[in-house]
Amino acid sequence: MKTIYLKGSKASNTAIKIMTHHLEELGHKIVRSADNPFEVGLSWGRSYNGPKPFLNKHVNMYDKFTCFSEFERAEVLCPTTFPIHINNDSYNFNNCPLPWLARKSHHTKGKDILVCKTQGEVRNVINHDREHTFFSVFIPTDTEYRVWVLGNKAFATYEKVYKGKGEYEGFMRNRRFGFKFIKRDELIGTHLIEGPCIKAVAALGMDWGAVDILKGKDGKYYVLEINSMPHIDSIQRSSGVRLAKHVSIWAEKQ
Repeated sequence: MKTIYLKGSKASNTAIKIMTHHLEELGHKIVRSADNPFEVGLSWGRSYNGPKPFLNKHVNMYDKFTCFSEFERAEVLCPTTFPIHINNDSYNFNNCPLPWLARKSHHTKGKDILVCKTQGEVRNVINHDREHTFFSVFIPTDTEYRVWVLGNKAFATYEKVYKGKGEYEGFMRNRRFGFKFIKRDELIGTHLIEGPCIKAVAALGMDWGAVDILKGKDGKYYVLEINSMPHIDSIQRSSGVRLAKHVSIWAEKQ
């Protein structure tokens, strides 16, 4: 079995430890430095400039705003976005109804998001905020999924489910706002969900990623982002187990 260089940051230490466990269980030797001999590599959110076969070799080529532009170029449906600091006359509140979400080009766990519910709040960001760089138009949400993709195949799907009672009425859907991931294996192969996710991963030049895709109240599916360092907190989590198996198959073919 091939030796795999697992490249990633300390911020993803738990996920890397779990992936190391899975790959070692499959018979691979794992190294964490390019100074050690290896045959193939797996990137956990970090690019690699060497000559050897590497999954996600050129990951994170684009900032957040450019990712949306690349999705649009690949005809992947995603939220409407536009730069904040443009001519104020360019903003059309009729064609793009509020609320708008002020975003940063780089973010961590949704902490960049500033919700603008009124035109006054939008104008305040335009005139006084130099940290946020673009707006995305909020999409009324039915539910949201995380779809794990490697190549042209989706191999795990989770639904992001509100932990509280009743319908969630907020604007940001992540763990710090009270959500958990529920496995939805029966949705694997559902083209309306799987198709945009596979196209989105390819649009960013990635080999694999965990795609966040939103189902709007209009019944359409909108790609929000691709995680190249997706959260894995348990060796029992099926997404990590399956990713390791797919990586192992790929590695042995190189």
